[in-house]
Amino acid sequence: MILNLNCIQSFRGILGIALVSLSAMPHWVLAQTDSQIATITKAVKFDDVREVKTLIDKGMSPNQKDPRGMPILMVAIQENSIKTVDYLINAKGIDLNQPNMTDETPLMFAALYGQLAEVRVLVDQKQVPVNRPGWTPLHYACTNGHYDITLFLLDKGAAVDAPSPNETTPLMMAIRAGNIQLARLLLDRGADIRLRNQQGYSAIDAAELFNQEEIQKGLRARWQKLYNEPYPGGPKS
Repeated sequence: MILNLNCIQSFRGILGIALVSLSAMPHWVLAQTDSQIATITKAVKFDDVREVKTLIDKGMSPNQKDPRGMPILMVAIQENSIKTVDYLINAKGIDLNQPNMTDETPLMFAALYGQLAEVRVLVDQKQVPVNRPGWTPLHYACTNGHYDITLFLLDKGAAVDAPSPNETTPLMMAIRAGNIQLARLLLDRGADIRLRNQQGYSAIDAAELFNQEEIQKGLRARWQKLYNEPYPGGPKS
């Protein structure tokens, strides 16, 4: 199952996760008119990397935000404007950890939208950390079931049981995506099925909540094998 950004925000709501409203200013910002901001935003969306480069060469910041407050690098990632993404990643003065208004970062977006090559560049060449407080790139890779990105992040030291602000784990996100192979990968890397989020839901409860019957059966069998007892149930049992 493929989720878009609205789906991950909806999932946050289902599990009682409040969106964080944070506004982080880039390291340096040049004053721009609404027209200039609209122009560079349009160029980014259409992957017109020549226009983007021209505007930045004329003084616009590579950390410019669109009218919604989204950094243009993240706009490029969301729109799959790969040429622009690759240009901005290497632009002088770019802040590769600049968050949007809900504290999401470029690496999180690249993981969410399945851009493995860009994830590799951000981590291997640009030294963007794979772990961070709150939601992590691993959560976002798991949300859309991106096995290869998840494997890469784990190999780079991503915390397999990283808790979100309400303690939702990457395994729970992988289960929401319905990706059995991804769930197995996380379990093989040590994901703990005993963990519960602040609403009391475990990975097994998430499988039930999102109608992932096969995953739920496998997790219940794993629980029985590991702890020699049936799964005791979640908050709604």
